[in-house]
Amino acid sequence: MFGIASDKITNKILTPSLLAGVTAFCCFSAAYAQADIAEADTFLSQNKYKQAEDSYRALVPDDESGDAYAGLAVALAKQNITSKILEAEKILRKAKSSFSGNPNVLAAGGYVSYVHSKSVASPAKRDQYLEASEALCKRAIQENPDILIAQQTLGLVKIAQDDLESALEPLRKSVELAENPVNMTLLAQALLRIDPKDKEGAEYVEKSLQMEKNYHPAHLQKAIILAQESKNEDAFMELHGIPSAFRNFDWYLVEGDIYRKQGDGPAALASWRESIRMDPHCPEAYKHMAEYYAMRGDGEMGIASLHDALEILPNDMVLRQELAELALRQDKLDVAESEYRTILASQPDDPSALLGLSRVYFRKARKDGQYPPGWQELMTQLQQVITEHGVKGKLIRNDAKSLQDSIELSEGEKALAQNRFKEARQHFQTVINSKKDNGYDLLTLGEQAFNDGDLSSAEEAFNFAKAMPDAAPRAEQGLSKIIAQRNEATRQTKLGDATRTIPEVAVDHYKQALIADPQYPSAYYGLFCIYGKTKKPDTDLAINYGNSFLELADDASPLRREVETTVAKLKSRVEKDKKK
Repeated sequence: MFGIASDKITNKILTPSLLAGVTAFCCFSAAYAQADIAEADTFLSQNKYKQAEDSYRALVPDDESGDAYAGLAVALAKQNITSKILEAEKILRKAKSSFSGNPNVLAAGGYVSYVHSKSVASPAKRDQYLEASEALCKRAIQENPDILIAQQTLGLVKIAQDDLESALEPLRKSVELAENPVNMTLLAQALLRIDPKDKEGAEYVEKSLQMEKNYHPAHLQKAIILAQESKNEDAFMELHGIPSAFRNFDWYLVEGDIYRKQGDGPAALASWRESIRMDPHCPEAYKHMAEYYAMRGDGEMGIASLHDALEILPNDMVLRQELAELALRQDKLDVAESEYRTILASQPDDPSALLGLSRVYFRKARKDGQYPPGWQELMTQLQQVITEHGVKGKLIRNDAKSLQDSIELSEGEKALAQNRFKEARQHFQTVINSKKDNGYDLLTLGEQAFNDGDLSSAEEAFNFAKAMPDAAPRAEQGLSKIIAQRNEATRQTKLGDATRTIPEVAVDHYKQALIADPQYPSAYYGLFCIYGKTKKPDTDLAINYGNSFLELADDASPLRREVETTVAKLKSRVEKDKKK
C-alpha cells in the first residue's frame, strides 16, 4: 500500500525537520497490487498529496478491502488543512463500519489521530487524541507487525508523550522495515535525546547522511552530536547549513543549546523561546530553560519555567518529575513533595516518584529530627516496587540510570538522617562520579549535598564542575559558600571551647557550629565532652555525639582513642543499668 512521506503536518507533529522532504516507503499490505492503487501510492510517496487524494478518492467506490479508504485518509491528513483532517476522520469512521478488521484502516486512524493531536489547544483533548492514536496503532500492529506507518506513528506518539524509552521499540521496527534516512534519523533522535553521547544514534545519523547528504533532519542531529563533543563552531555551521524553510522548533531548540555552550545566555533564551512559540507542546525547550536558570543560580526561575510547561502539558509526568527533582535540589521540599504526590496519584507504583518522596522525607527528618507521618508505609511500598521490578542490577538506559542514581541518593539521605556520615558520603560520591562530565548535574548535586549538610560531597561535585567553562562561575560560588560555612563552624566551635565552663553557653555555640557544618567533628567532640565527661553524664547524648565524632574524625586524630575508650565505658554502664 501507500507510503508515509514527509510533509508540513509531520513537520509540526514530530520534530518538524525529521521528515521534511524525504519519503519513507511503507507497504500496508500486498492486497492492492493493481496499477491504480500503485499510482496513488506513488503520488503519496512523492509528497503529491492532492494527486494522491484524487487517485484514492476515485478508488473508494470500488474498494472492497478498505485500503483505498485508508490511503485517502492519510493523503487528506498530510495536507495540513483543518477541513481535510476532519474529512479524513469522517472517511475513517465510514471505513471502520465496513472494514473494522482491516489493520490498514486502524493504522491510518492512528496516524490521523496523531496529526489531529497537534491542532488542538486543549491539553486534555491533545492527550485523548494521542491515547487514541496509540491504541489504534497497537491494534494494527497486533494484526500485522509489518505495517510501517503504525510502527512509525506509535514511535511519534511516545515522543509526543515525552516517553522516549517506549518510542525505541517501534522506531527500531520502522528501521527494520525500511532502513532509510527518515526512519534512521527518527530513531537517532530518540536515542540522542535519551543520551546525547549515544554511539548507536550517531551511527544512524552518519548512515542517513551517506544515503542522502542533503537530508536536513540528519544534519540537525549531527549538530547535536558536534555540540556534545564541544565542537561548538562546527555544530553552529552544521545547524546553519539547514535552509530557513526547514528551521522548526527543534532547530531553534538546538540553536539555543549551542548558544548556551558558547556562553551566550540571552541568545540561548531567545532561541528556546522561539522554539516554544513554534510548538508550545514540546517539553524540551522548557527543560533546557530551567536547566540554564538553575546553572546560573536562579532556581526560582527554573522552577517557574517548568511550572509554565505543566500549564500546557499537565499530564507529562516526565516533566513533572523534572520539576520535583529541581525543587528537591533547591531545597523546596513542599514543592517537591506536591509534585511527587501528583505523580503517584496517577502512577501509584512509580519507583522514581516513590524514591523522590522518600528523599523528601529523609531531608525533613534531618531538619525536624523525626520522620513525617506515613514514612514507614512509604518505605515498605518502595521496597516492594523495587523488588518486583528488579530495579537493581537491571538498569541500562538513561531513565533507568537516573532511577539508579535516585536509589543511591535516597540511601545517602537516609544514612544522613541516621548520622551514618561515611556511608552517606559513599552514596553521594557514587552519583557524583557518574556525572563527572555533566556540569548541570554536578552543580545540582553539589547544591543538594550542600543543603543536606554534606559539605565534603558538595565540595567534590563543585570541584569537578569548576573545570567546565559554563559551570565554573556557579561552582566557584558553591565553593565560596562551603568555605564560609566551615569558617563559621570553626568560629562557633572555638567559642564553645572557650565557654565550656558554662555548659549552657558552650552547647549553644557547638550547635550553631553544626548548623553551619552538620559534619564538623570538633563540634561533636565538644558536645561529647560536655555530656560525657561529668560526674553524672547524659549517657545517651554522650554516646550519640561520640559516635558522630568517630564517624567524621580523621583516622589519625589523637582524640579518637580517648573518645573510643569513653564511649565503650558509657555503653558498658548502660548495659549494667539494664541488668539491674
